[in-house]
Amino acid sequence: MEVFNSTSSFYDITNEIDTNYVTSDFRPEHKGTSPATYTEQIAIATMIAIFGIWSTFGNLVTILAIALHRGMRTKCNLFILSLALSDLISGVVASPLWLYRRTWGFYDWEWGEFLCKLFWFTDESTSYCTALHIASFAVWRLIGVKWPLRFEAMKRKKIAIWLLTLWLVSIIFGGFVFSYFYEVAVKGKEAVSGCWPMCSIRLSHHGVTQHRIYYTFTTTSFLLFPMLVLFASSLLLVKELYFLKVVKSANRRKKEKKAAVQLALISTSFLIGYIPMSSYVMWTTRVTHKYQLFDYWFHVTAYFCLRFSECLNPVMYNLASTKMKEASKDVLWTLRTCRKSSKEIRSSRQEISKNPGSPIKLRPSQKDQLFVPVNDVTRSIF
Repeated sequence: MEVFNSTSSFYDITNEIDTNYVTSDFRPEHKGTSPATYTEQIAIATMIAIFGIWSTFGNLVTILAIALHRGMRTKCNLFILSLALSDLISGVVASPLWLYRRTWGFYDWEWGEFLCKLFWFTDESTSYCTALHIASFAVWRLIGVKWPLRFEAMKRKKIAIWLLTLWLVSIIFGGFVFSYFYEVAVKGKEAVSGCWPMCSIRLSHHGVTQHRIYYTFTTTSFLLFPMLVLFASSLLLVKELYFLKVVKSANRRKKEKKAAVQLALISTSFLIGYIPMSSYVMWTTRVTHKYQLFDYWFHVTAYFCLRFSECLNPVMYNLASTKMKEASKDVLWTLRTCRKSSKEIRSSRQEISKNPGSPIKLRPSQKDQLFVPVNDVTRSIF
């Protein structure tokens, strides 16, 4: 979340600007497409591309592993499925827009008002959605350990309704409302010295002040409070597992400890992404006089941490669950088989077109694939 800063030269072309946010140490010699050099922009684009491909592929495999395997459609995995969907949307939609906004579109946003608002809509709604999911998942794990009968009695339909509610709340308060505060600001020739990109917060009509008030409310409700719930639930879970001597079977204790490990890994990934970004927002919204290059690279580093956490999530899911690992392997095996089969079909068609009347000679690998064990068939389907 960012707040626009500019020098006094911007006073001539805007009205009712909050003067607490308009100081900068940016110098004219930094003028260009962004505060970063061309080489640095390429490096940023490369990192975002790597994170984007990694996150998209990993979360897509996670979604398919849960959706295509009936045994994976458990109550807890519904949370993971929804989390993976949030990370997937963020990586596919928000990351490319952020890249353009922070590099070649920093001073000259040419993608229109809609895509500017779409970036903020997607970025904020998925961030709040992820935080609420993590907090809910922590509470859910605690219920499963402390009150197992209630855990078993709760139906998946109620869990699905709760997750849909989290999405709806995040979209309304993090998406629609937040996108109202942002616009593509038309700058004059001397207005390139601001600390923030062209696609940024609305400066007129006390937009900065309104934004700060609303951001304080939403950050407390949708980021800080979920972190507090996560911390409290984790402490209670550790107490229940390691300090209270309750008679339980060895198998149940093993499952509960695996659940605790899964929660710890997912929570660690969440904190890696959101602590740096939250720290940046707190710093940039409170410091009135700052050096632009430091502000720029602080935000870029924080955003890299956020994207890296989205890449870590699929890894954490598989590390914490043997079933998830096997289901993911099945998805990858199926994709590989489909790709191999499509190549062989194309090869067969080419042979038929060249020699319509002659029989097709199968390679040894193709002959072997004519007789597929039943287990392999069901494995590729399910």
